Amino acid sequence: MSDEPKVRRPHVLLGATGSIGVLKLPVYINALRALDVDFKVVLTPAADDFLPGRTLSHVADVATDAAPGEGHVTLARWADLVVILPCTANSLAAIAHGYAPNLLTTLVLAHRRPLLLFPAMNADMWAAKPVQRNVETLRSDGHRVVAPISSPVYEVASGDVVQGIAPPPVKQVLILVRDTLRERMEPPPICVEMDA
Repeated sequence: MSDEPKVRRPHVLLGATGSIGVLKLPVYINALRALDVDFKVVLTPAADDFLPGRTLSHVADVATDAAPGEGHVTLARWADLVVILPCTANSLAAIAHGYAPNLLTTLVLAHRRPLLLFPAMNADMWAAKPVQRNVETLRSDGHRVVAPISSPVYEVASGDVVQGIAPPPVKQVLILVRDTLRERMEPPPICVEMDA
């Protein structure tokens, strides 16, 4: 039996909002397992409509507005890192302006550390001045907003696959999550004043 203290695994809260991109969430969940982290998932009501929490609960610990689990304050304090993927224009605006219409945005207000946000929306929406103002506000508040990349995507409006924008590939998302956790979880340097 080892006398070494057990090191706590990092806690990642994965938030998902109501973009069609939420259908890829199980892929990100499975990939997160490679990082050796504990994670929980929080779905907005719109995300829960696209991908029901009761279905997702077979592969992750899930909280929704209808089943908030421990509640927003406990979830906010539990998380070392809150990642929102996908993050819609509506959720970007709510977070930028401190609105709390659902469990996810409420816990974001109670979380005291910068967020890692992966926007997902129509390219025209992403280019809109109000959205870009919200992104600038979020970045100036210290949050990391990862710009979407050009990618073939399913567009609900046309019912077809079109060239649009999407969050970066899974591997790049994992690298960003890993690197952010390394920055947060490393112990602070010990400062010792030396006698002259």
